[in-house]
This record gives sequence, structure tokens and C-alpha cells, in this order.
Amino acid sequence: MKAILFGPFGNIYGRDKRSPFVTEGYVDINPSDAQELGVNDGDYVWIDADPEDRPFRGWQKDKKNYAFARLLCRARYYPGTPRGVTRMWFNMYGATPGSQQGQQERKDGLAKNPRTNYQAMFRSGSHQSATRGWLKPTWMTDSLVRKGMFGQEMGKGFAADIHCPTGAPRESFIKITKAEPGGIGDEPLWRPTKLGIRPRNESDAMKRYLAGDFINKK
Repeated sequence: MKAILFGPFGNIYGRDKRSPFVTEGYVDINPSDAQELGVNDGDYVWIDADPEDRPFRGWQKDKKNYAFARLLCRARYYPGTPRGVTRMWFNMYGATPGSQQGQQERKDGLAKNPRTNYQAMFRSGSHQSATRGWLKPTWMTDSLVRKGMFGQEMGKGFAADIHCPTGAPRESFIKITKAEPGGIGDEPLWRPTKLGIRPRNESDAMKRYLAGDFINKK
């Protein structure tokens, strides 16, 4: 599942102690947008939304909780993302005070709570650090007429995933700031980028592969 959702760019052997897990939360960004921001493929970035209430109300006076609530993640080049738009999976386990403590204290760098073993996929923050959940009052009335999930059937009242509060996170305006280079130690580039297997940084071998040159033609 992790390979399907997050790609074959994990930290299986734990060489990068900054990575919170064998894989981690990330944001897809158009390469041109990232380059204008000085962000290389695989760099860590801060993602900040409306300071009025994100990542939570009153964060300006609560630096302790702000430290684990502010969103920090890798940025991945994705040419399929329109310019001016980023994308992040919403179902990746967010950071907590305990997971951040584990990430800072453990020799392997895993963001795992030392008391509960909860494992986060972010060093700090989560998708919800930048988004809000909205409740639609008209979807909370038992008398509301609504369509069925499949077909053209009409019904009334509660139906799972149709007639219920919609708390799923949606869109948000954000600001992206480079936090750290993607590489380990003195190496500035994230390893997949350095290997030439990522967009805008393709090696000659990758370009040949994309062009179909590895296929025998008769």
C-alpha cells in the first residue's frame, strides 16, 4: 500500500534520520513553481496557511504546541500538478507531542511515541495543519431529501457518506518556504533526484527509458 500511495522512495534502511518513518508525508508541487521558490525535488518545506487559526487558534502564544503542529514535509516534483496548486494525501498520520519526542530522542529517528507506540508520518504537523473541516447544517437534518449513493433513488434522512457532517479537509491557501535540503549531511540533493530518476532531473538512462529505447524493436 505504501508503495502505491507514496512511491518507491522510502527510507527502508533508516539512513536519513530526519525521515519520521520508512515512508513519510509529502506535498506534490509543480516543478516550475518549486524552482521559483528555490525548492529542489525532495527538499523539506514549511507549509503555512491562514495565521488567524492555522495550525490552531492562539499559536502565536503557544510555541510549545506550535512546534509539533506546524507542517513540515518533503516537496516532490509532480508535473501533473497545475501551476499554483499543490496536493497532499489527507490520510497520513499526523505528528503529536509524543511522536515528535520520539523522533528527537530515538537513535533511528522514528517519529514514534515512546509511551503509546503511535507512529507518525510527519516530523511535525499534518495535512490538517493547513486545512479546515466544514460542517454543512443542512446535511444534519433527518427530514432532508437526498439522493441515494447509487442510481437515481431518492430518499430522506441519514445515509452513510451522503447525509452526514462533512468533516473531510478541503482546499486552503498556503505559503511554502524551504526548510532544509533534501540530501543527507553535506549532500544537497535527495537521493532519487541525484540518481536522475525524478522529473526535471532525468539522467540520460532515464530519458532513454522514457523514450522507449530499452524496448527491442524488430
